[in-house]
Amino acid sequence: MKEKLTNNFSLKVLSLVLAVLLWILILSIEDPTTTKDFSDIPVTEVNGDQITEAGKAYSYTDGDTVRVRVEGRSSIVNSLTKEDFLAVADLSTISITGAVAVDVSCPKYPSLAVSAIGTSTVIKVDIEDMSEKALNVRVITEGRVASGKFIGTGVATPNLVTVSGPASLVRSVKEAVVYVSVNEYTVTDIRTNATLTLLDGDGNELTASTLNISESSIEVQVPIYNTKTVPIDFEVEGDVAEGYTLVSAAFEPKEAELAGDSQALAQIDVLNLTNYDLSGKNASLEDSMAISGLVADSLPEGVVLANPDAMIAIAVTIEPVREQSFDFPISKVQVENGSKDLTYSLTSDSLTRSLSVPVSGAESLVNALTADDIQVVVDVGGYSDGEYELPAEITLPDGLTLQEDVFVDVTVSGGDDEE
Repeated sequence: MKEKLTNNFSLKVLSLVLAVLLWILILSIEDPTTTKDFSDIPVTEVNGDQITEAGKAYSYTDGDTVRVRVEGRSSIVNSLTKEDFLAVADLSTISITGAVAVDVSCPKYPSLAVSAIGTSTVIKVDIEDMSEKALNVRVITEGRVASGKFIGTGVATPNLVTVSGPASLVRSVKEAVVYVSVNEYTVTDIRTNATLTLLDGDGNELTASTLNISESSIEVQVPIYNTKTVPIDFEVEGDVAEGYTLVSAAFEPKEAELAGDSQALAQIDVLNLTNYDLSGKNASLEDSMAISGLVADSLPEGVVLANPDAMIAIAVTIEPVREQSFDFPISKVQVENGSKDLTYSLTSDSLTRSLSVPVSGAESLVNALTADDIQVVVDVGGYSDGEYELPAEITLPDGLTLQEDVFVDVTVSGGDDEE
């Protein structure tokens, strides 16, 4: 046996070495070494309490994530995610420039070669005074409910939270909000819990890990109301300036949509707005106002404007008053209640055979007036032979008034001599 083992021993050793090398070659071909970069690995800090116990706060100047490059077997490297890495920053080792080295490892595969990409495993830390701020919680709904429904104002519990941390970060926090989703199938009040979100002055979300919030889970209730469309009653009042007259006043929209409980909505059939005051005005105007600021009568409890930002626009035409004597042809004067046996002759002192009709009104209306727009009637009932000065009944277009009474000379003839 000894002879068999030692016979050609060198050849056997060489065969073994070749076999091992062949196996390594096969492994390299089947599972080669590869490298891969991983970004946004979150940093976990330790010994931060040494800073906070001194009444200070810390924040990361350039973010709190790092980037690394990993080398190893492709079967292992390709299976990794950033969650497989552990990045730890010991804040007790902070340098005078605020730099802290981050130790990154892969606990699952400790034999892997993990190296920093550039200086990415060094983070910058600012140490500053601690600050805090109280913020009201605003509920923001996302989505639209079905037609005929309205999303009421959400109520958050608690409705006030405190944010604390580095003074510069706390100053950048402008609002605390929670988001609630609704859709066309949402028909009843919503009760849910939502995660608080901090926003800066531009409405961007703040995710700084060094900010502390007194309450991050907020209980939210959002009422879902029914809606009702009602007419708007909006009028003008007051006297315009002397020598001017109101020609027209129009407003839009003519309706408003209200929202609330069905029983409360049933109590209101019209939305009365405060009258628009034209006192002393001497020119046409256009104006727009928020409807919410003009509601004259208190809405029933639980009823609100479906669109609290809705506006109402009004256009008013005001013109100078013009007075003019209009020459109305005698031939167009109508005679009423006359007798078939009598003849009625209308005369005028004017050479133009016209009747002077003094009118006043808006300048545009007076300028547009024609004989066809005026009706002049004389009632001759009960009059026999003779000459009479009878009052004329004059009908003018809307907006025009008669300045003084007008009389027509009427000669009646053809009656019985005894009469």
